[in-house]
Order: sequence, then structure tokens, then C-alpha cells
Amino acid sequence: MPRRAFVAALLSAACAAGAVALAVFGAVDAPHTETFQFSRGTTLQPGEAEQLEALLSAAALDDRIDVTIVGHSGTTGDGAANDALSVERAAVVLDAAAALGIARGRLNAIGLGGAQPLTQRDGEGDRAYQARLARVDVSLQVRR
Repeated sequence: MPRRAFVAALLSAACAAGAVALAVFGAVDAPHTETFQFSRGTTLQPGEAEQLEALLSAAALDDRIDVTIVGHSGTTGDGAANDALSVERAAVVLDAAAALGIARGRLNAIGLGGAQPLTQRDGEGDRAYQARLARVDVSLQVRR
């Protein structure tokens, strides 16, 4: 694993563990959300799989933590195909969570296609913008 990916995964794990600890001890009521980028189709960008595993591993430690997974796609092309792709991306994360031992009853996954795009940055080209839309948002919420 490249050093940069290792450091990013380590920092992500530390942030996720801190958010989980704060939520468990009642200091945080809002969900902790992280975004994971996909390069094409259902393939996570390099380093993202390790960060995703770190976040989900933190969630697996407490049965009171529910995980919400929201898949997204770009806004160009066939809408039905984008919807299906966003569902597939959410399913990739759902399967990873289940593989780490998080019960299916604690998991909620949905694909939104291009229905909730991010704001395009000033000077950001269309290709870069569409690539940034290929993502999954994972939220951890402590059930009270």
C-alpha cells in the first residue's frame, strides 16, 4: 500500500473512531458522514477502500450504530442507467459493511442517481465535475 494511502486510511480511522466515541458518550447527536469517490463504475478510487473499511470497522464495534449508505452518479447520460449505477455503488459499500459483521438490520442503502449533485466549483471542467459526482456518502448514527 502506498504511504499516502496508508496515512489517509489511518487518519480516516482516527476521525471515525473519534466520531463514534463522541456519539457513544452522548456528545454528538448528528450523524457522522464521509464521502468515498469512485473512479469508474463500481470501482473505488485508490486509497478509498482502506478509508471505507476503517470507517465501517469503527461502526462494527457498537451495535447501536446504524449505517446509511447513499450512492450517487453523474448527471449526464441516461437517467435510468445513472440510477442503476448509484444503486450498484451503494451495494458495494453495503456488502463491505456486511462482510465486516455489521448486521443487515443496521444498514440502509439507497441510490439516488444524479438527483443530488454537488455544486460545480468555479473553474472546474465538466469532466472533473462529473467525476466528482461519482461517490457514496456513508453516515453513522447512534441509535438512542
